[in-house]
Amino acid sequence: MKKMNSYRYTLRLAIDKSIYDDDKKKDMVDFIRKAHISDVAFFINQEELSDSHITLGKAKELVTEIDEISQPLKEMGVTISLNPWTTMNHSDRGLGIRPELDIKPMVSYQGVKSTSMACPGYHGWMEYVSDIYAVYASIKPHELWIEDDFRHYKNAPFELGCFCDDHMKKYNAIAGTDLSREEFVGQMLNGGENKYRDAYLEVARKEILQAAHMIETKVHQVSPDTTLGLMSSWPEIHAMENRDWHKLLNTLSGETTPAVSRPHLPAYNEVSPLKYARDFEKYTVAVRTLVGDKHKTYPELENFLYSQYAKSNRFSQFQLETTSLIHADGLLMNLFSMMGIGIDKTYQYDEMLDQSKKFADYLYENGISLEDRDGILVPMTQEVAKYKVADGTLHSLMASQTQWLELLSVFGFATKPVNYTGQVIQNETVALTGNFLNTLDNDQITDLIQNNYVLLDGDAVIVLDSRKLLNLINADEIEVIQPRTGHQVYEQFDNATLAGVTKSRISMQTHIGAYVKIHYLSEMNVESNAYNRYGEKVGPATVANDNFYIMPLTEHAKYGWEAEYIDYRERDLKKYLNVAHLVDMYNCKAVFDGQKIIISNWSLDDVNKIDFKLDRDIKQLSITYREGSEVKNQIVDVTKHDDIYHANFPVPGLAVVHVECLE
Repeated sequence: MKKMNSYRYTLRLAIDKSIYDDDKKKDMVDFIRKAHISDVAFFINQEELSDSHITLGKAKELVTEIDEISQPLKEMGVTISLNPWTTMNHSDRGLGIRPELDIKPMVSYQGVKSTSMACPGYHGWMEYVSDIYAVYASIKPHELWIEDDFRHYKNAPFELGCFCDDHMKKYNAIAGTDLSREEFVGQMLNGGENKYRDAYLEVARKEILQAAHMIETKVHQVSPDTTLGLMSSWPEIHAMENRDWHKLLNTLSGETTPAVSRPHLPAYNEVSPLKYARDFEKYTVAVRTLVGDKHKTYPELENFLYSQYAKSNRFSQFQLETTSLIHADGLLMNLFSMMGIGIDKTYQYDEMLDQSKKFADYLYENGISLEDRDGILVPMTQEVAKYKVADGTLHSLMASQTQWLELLSVFGFATKPVNYTGQVIQNETVALTGNFLNTLDNDQITDLIQNNYVLLDGDAVIVLDSRKLLNLINADEIEVIQPRTGHQVYEQFDNATLAGVTKSRISMQTHIGAYVKIHYLSEMNVESNAYNRYGEKVGPATVANDNFYIMPLTEHAKYGWEAEYIDYRERDLKKYLNVAHLVDMYNCKAVFDGQKIIISNWSLDDVNKIDFKLDRDIKQLSITYREGSEVKNQIVDVTKHDDIYHANFPVPGLAVVHVECLE
């Protein structure tokens, strides 16, 4: 049973009644007891066993089976939830739509008609999906989840919908046009904000909210105490359908049952923890930022294709414990095959979950919410797709706003992602990406830059140029030079020694976007210059002063800012940013709130000490950590030199430690 203020384990589980027997029942009960599972979300009509859109009668049959199978769990005090796997459907898998169901197929932006994915604007589908959710609610589940197919963007190669004839009529009516699908999509995907894109975004948001309202109404008529949950994935693709996170979750909330959120942890298979460190910010942290703190968050731990060959237990454990960085309320775990075979004891997940449970509870009870963080503000908005400057391709409409968040967090800086809704930001350190800046009007941009210390990337400088606001950075013109064109090949810090290296260099040729050559109106503090292959200066690169730090490089479509993940960039930033940060702790992140620090090591290498900059007087650290299944604590003295605190305490690879600063 889940105790008050504890971190919740939810197991997502598929059971095929046709092969379910006493041995499988015993394995399930034993696992749930040993692993401290307090909630089980049973899959319905999932993956390999999916029969596309099922009838209401079949749904009733399936939930009746689950109700029967779950009885011994209820007797243990475990809550029972449901995870139907289909709303619109994830992708086409060789099955069609049953003729007796009033569901129309979705049509992609390229005119491809789906065989099984539902048109989200068709009232027949809205009636169907809300009716079938009422059937699911009939067994009074604790939580009833809405899958991450509840969106207009589908798995490749289908991608964005819906552009059926009925939708085209709606779009043309709003835009005041009479265009074909191909003509309309061409206009929608070209340039920045336009009436064609506005029409699509208006319809997409409206119909998702309408379907959500119908689901909520019918579910809570049947089971008022059931909580609805929303599953999600990439913020960029949800922005492409104009998702209003607050309104959608509020629409799904009952009078006494606020909806809950499930962002995904972006490593369905094991990847390098260094890559996961960046993706965690890009996806999990960004979704939590946009959702806010009014809805509980249960990230998804997914171990697809469900064996030890897909992901090690140590990596899964690290994913679990680092959900503390967003102060998650628990975890939804998809650990076993979705083909209904039940528990595989050889994976020893129960031992791993038992090991982490006490520590996860401690981190939850003593955590730091995003809203309480200190550090560099990184604003983002759900409206970003509306303003994104696209080049005619669908993928150019995807607008990341987390490049600074990813880089700064991996460099050990205290960061505070912010859902920007027009609030005034003053006297802060603020990191501005071009995609975010492009959503603001000129007055908002001016206020942000003049009233804060700002970090600007090349894309942000391009926005300033397009708005005729280069004067804000003491410049009058720019030239955008693409990489691999025989011009800039490296950036050199001519007058600085960084990491003990004079004239250190960062690549401008590979794994980075374009170089934005800026012409300044007067002499500036140039930290680095761009050079060509022959050592000839191309122009100023990094420029920093008391008002701003400019890294004039754009995001590469494939590689983002990968070239910038190097200690020369880290150390140069730390010369100018007067915010809390870790020192010489490679690949360690830190969440600060003034008194507490949660430090996590996203590398396989151990770090043998804790060094950090913090603007307050402290004498000791109270460090809490996990050793096996036990939560341990040590009080450690600190020394201070050049405003840097030092503590002799190791942070092993793939470990999390909780630090409290003592005066």
